[in-house]
Amino acid sequence: MKKYIVHHFPRELKTYASLILASILTVIAITFFLQISEFSQHTFRVLIAQQPILSFIITPITFVSIIYFAKYYCHFIQGSGIPQLIAATDFRNKPIRERLLSFRVATGKISTIFLAMLGGAPIGIEGPSIHIGGSIFYGFNRFIKLNRKLLIHALIAIGGSAGLVVAFNAPIAGMLFVYEEIGRKLKKQAFILIAIVSFFIYLLAVSMRGNAPYLTDLSSYSFDLTLVWQLFPLAIIAGVLGGLFSKLSLYLMGKLIANSKVKVLLIALCLGIIVAFFNYLSKGKIAGSGHAEVLQILNNGSIGLDFVITKYFAVLTSFISTIPGGVFMPSISIGAGLGAEVAGLMTSVGSKISVQVVIIMTMIGYLSAVIRAPLTSTFVILEMTLSLHLLIPGLMVAFIANFISKQIYHQPIYEALAENFSKKV
Repeated sequence: MKKYIVHHFPRELKTYASLILASILTVIAITFFLQISEFSQHTFRVLIAQQPILSFIITPITFVSIIYFAKYYCHFIQGSGIPQLIAATDFRNKPIRERLLSFRVATGKISTIFLAMLGGAPIGIEGPSIHIGGSIFYGFNRFIKLNRKLLIHALIAIGGSAGLVVAFNAPIAGMLFVYEEIGRKLKKQAFILIAIVSFFIYLLAVSMRGNAPYLTDLSSYSFDLTLVWQLFPLAIIAGVLGGLFSKLSLYLMGKLIANSKVKVLLIALCLGIIVAFFNYLSKGKIAGSGHAEVLQILNNGSIGLDFVITKYFAVLTSFISTIPGGVFMPSISIGAGLGAEVAGLMTSVGSKISVQVVIIMTMIGYLSAVIRAPLTSTFVILEMTLSLHLLIPGLMVAFIANFISKQIYHQPIYEALAENFSKKV
């Protein structure tokens, strides 16, 4: 047994040295990426809060410019980046993997996300962080030259895990994401190496940035398990909305496929105008990841149902445009807004579940319904709020929402998009 496990580990010292260097570079790159992304979305929001009409100029130009560049000059930076990692683990052909994952792709992703947020795109940073992490780790393979397919795929999975760990300070969720999404075809022995390196990356990130939760500390909120049945309608609503988001996204992406440059530019312009309209209505609140809005909601700040509706359709529009950007945090913000509204209704009929717990559960349910990864969805939100004591109700909500979403669209959204990348390359 020991020999069998050892066989799945690298044998040369330089490989471990490269893993350490890749870990350090990934933490530095993603930390820098998070900082410039925060700066760019804050800059746009301040400007649009003062002059909302400017969104009709800035946002369409941004969408047209980035989508054109991504399609014709750096095609594989499009979207969240998670489908690229999934597709890369399906291929044995080294040149194909290098088109999906490389230092060049990582640089292009960082640059375009910065510009997209500066232009008011309602996008997140977690998917791009995962793509950047996978690209950096796979980029190091040119130096260590791993030949075994298992180790190459493990390298990609480690990078993906690192992206989520560093972005959200969520080590357990990072590992579970590898298991649920990127590493489904990996042998079990590879997860030992992935876990070791991911934990090392977590320690590096903590030493550099501290160990504060990405959202806020909600560890003081308790939950009576005898009331768990009251969360089931919430899970069903979240499952329906998340399932519809996935189905509409994939359907509209199929309808908006264009080959001529004129059509590409026209579609990008139209989608940019739609997002600009939502930015105008919300005075820039729907732009960016939604992190600030989630913090406001969790701190009993009123944000309104209009935010949920505009954010939902703005994120849908942005996602189908294939502009680089993730859906984790935007989905969490939609779930938080929805949860605040549902919590108000539950309180009015005498529910004894605290508002914050309802919001946490709705975030878990909606994210699980969109990405169809219930374990990752549960742990990433509980880790971001220091509320792992809510694990049992969180898992129940996540799996119910996941089941409902599956009835609406059978295939998980990232797997469907990964197949599209497979066809293109």
